[in-house]
Amino acid sequence: MINRVNQSVLICFCICLSIVSCTTKQAPSSRWCDQPLRSELAQLKEIPSADPWFKVYEVDTGVYAIMEPYNFQETISYLITGSHHNVLFDTGMGMGPLNKVVAALSDKPVVVINSHSHFDHVGNNYQFDTVYAIDTAYTHAHAELGRPHEDVNDEATPAAICLRYLPDFDTAAYHILPYADRIRRYLHEGDTLNLGGRTLEVWQVPGHAPDGITLLDRKNGLLWTGDQYYDAPIWLFAEGTDLKAYEKVVRRYAAIAPSLRSVMPAHNRPAVEPQRLLDLADNFSSILQGKVKGTPAPFSAHTDPALEFVFPHTRFLIRKDQLPAGTP
Repeated sequence: MINRVNQSVLICFCICLSIVSCTTKQAPSSRWCDQPLRSELAQLKEIPSADPWFKVYEVDTGVYAIMEPYNFQETISYLITGSHHNVLFDTGMGMGPLNKVVAALSDKPVVVINSHSHFDHVGNNYQFDTVYAIDTAYTHAHAELGRPHEDVNDEATPAAICLRYLPDFDTAAYHILPYADRIRRYLHEGDTLNLGGRTLEVWQVPGHAPDGITLLDRKNGLLWTGDQYYDAPIWLFAEGTDLKAYEKVVRRYAAIAPSLRSVMPAHNRPAVEPQRLLDLADNFSSILQGKVKGTPAPFSAHTDPALEFVFPHTRFLIRKDQLPAGTP
């Protein structure tokens, strides 16, 4: 449940910063309708979308990035197709008819898998019949309870959403619906999913959240990272964050990076170059080793302040009390 904004946008969470992309718990102060689409999207193959709220791009053969660029979270769900059935990796904000968009792309059965259970990744789970999940208390709580309006109302302000593309949306009633009754199977580390002509490997990747999942299409060199990596500041100070687990995840990513063709994050832009995973691991290691100094973050969603660590291609927001003793 992390928020990202466009590179040119000055955003605020008590205080505003202007840098490449920022992560906030509140919406940027300007109207989201005034923000342009990311320039990188123009380089992708756009596919007609069955609903104007979503932008669809074919980012690899049979792989569709379904984006919600008109909300400042800029979430990306991925339809990964096979000859027998498809996987929908994440379902976004729960603001538009994602099931309609998916059905227009393929008529094959769909299994939903979430990169983790933060609200901006499970919002449309209720629109689908079959969800595979991780069997954790964290997952069960989110699946059974959803999220009430007061927890997510910042997502539906003029600063956060452009209703031009969602004219019938009731901002005052926005909430995340439960989806526990949709869970049909629990996944485990090392499980494989045969979609027909495409096999996906399941990695359990706690760190950003306890129920993190990464999917690997080894044959085609594709890795879906969820919020463990995306092209924006990486939020490592929310409930459930585990820095030791995250360190193992980024090392694992770095080890597989040379064999990848493309990385598919869950926010901002899809199809990122694999070199970024090597940078991610190197940069995070330098933080844990005390080689770089963090500065007070412009905001914190926790009573303990966060530190911000800035690198050429990566930024981290980490709660002070989670860092090793003596970290500068």
